[in-house]
Amino acid sequence: MKRNATKFSLKTFLIALSATLLLTACGKSESEESGASDAEINPGDKVICVSLGDRHTAAVTEDGSLYMWGLGSNGQLGNGENGYRYPDPIKIMDHVKSVSLGWWNSAAITEDGSLYMWGDGSSGKLGNGKSGFHEYSNTPIKILDNVKSVSLGNGHSAAITENGDLYVWGSNDNGKLGCEIDGYVSTTPVKAMEHVKSVSLGEEESAAITEDGSLYVWGSRTLGNGTNEGSGSPVKIMDNVKEVSLRYKHKAFITEDGGLYLWGSNNEGQLGNGDDAFTATPVKIMDNVKSVSLGWWHSAAITEDGSLYTWGKNGNGELGNGTYTESNTPVKVMDNVKSVSLGNGHSAAITENGTLYMWGYNNDGQLGNGKCWNWRTSIDEKENTPVMIILPPQQEEQEESK
Repeated sequence: MKRNATKFSLKTFLIALSATLLLTACGKSESEESGASDAEINPGDKVICVSLGDRHTAAVTEDGSLYMWGLGSNGQLGNGENGYRYPDPIKIMDHVKSVSLGWWNSAAITEDGSLYMWGDGSSGKLGNGKSGFHEYSNTPIKILDNVKSVSLGNGHSAAITENGDLYVWGSNDNGKLGCEIDGYVSTTPVKAMEHVKSVSLGEEESAAITEDGSLYVWGSRTLGNGTNEGSGSPVKIMDNVKEVSLRYKHKAFITEDGGLYLWGSNNEGQLGNGDDAFTATPVKIMDNVKSVSLGWWHSAAITEDGSLYTWGKNGNGELGNGTYTESNTPVKVMDNVKSVSLGNGHSAAITENGTLYMWGYNNDGQLGNGKCWNWRTSIDEKENTPVMIILPPQQEEQEESK
């Protein structure tokens, strides 16, 4: 197992939370019971953004530091190497305000609006003018200016500029770039829409919310319009939408009144509607929802009171409820949560005080707790309850590098 070789000693530790504490009526975590507060977390260590890819993870701290960990085989960690597993957080960039991960690539937006990308560049999805099966970059490459948000899918990428223009690039298989030419590849960003405020990409589909709250979806077959036919151009699905999330084969959106709707594949109960049947029409699952995130086969939502609910596949403990049993209805996991992100069998949440928790599959070190699969024992690494992750303090990094 290759470990992180940075200049500073990584001070990552975990506190295993008991399922009993997480599932009590008061819903307090161990850190809350012991009086943990903002004062006990260094300002530079508070996490403001987290994103999960296939088997890698990224987090941005309050001071703009970007950390990454997990699988790095395609350069998706951006640390200049193509190592296999990095179970400890590695600092990659400064002055970062948001991050988004795809299947095997990554993207970050800096404070001045610059978009950087790295990792797997096949099908032109890095947007740097290159394409090819072995094309990749293991360090960040600047792609666009004046970017306010970015989303990465499976083979395609998208970004919204400050003036609301949506740009897409990568593979157009099944029309997921919004172009009718199937198989077309764009290795550089192409303008697709105007007046866009939000975008999300999945495996074979894309979705955007315009400034007037209209939701448009395009790509393969499960667009949410009640049919099983795809479209190479945007199809309007719903009005008054404030958030959309696409991932593997299921999709979700939240309406302005807090209604959460899901549709698509449901073989692992990832739609949360109580069964495992596929649906081509959005089904309302919950009310009073302010945020949603989808993983490959599981889903999560945060309600207005900060409660985190998860559902779907749970073979790796990715639901975080202390079991390994799937659930086809939402299960409450934590309180005081402000954001959540799901990957391929692993999950992450940030609490209101900026603390990062992770759980689920960990064979490639994607939980960031210093552990990963050990060939000597052949025991899978996983956590079925949230584990607190503390990123390396900036002060210690500076002292070690002297």
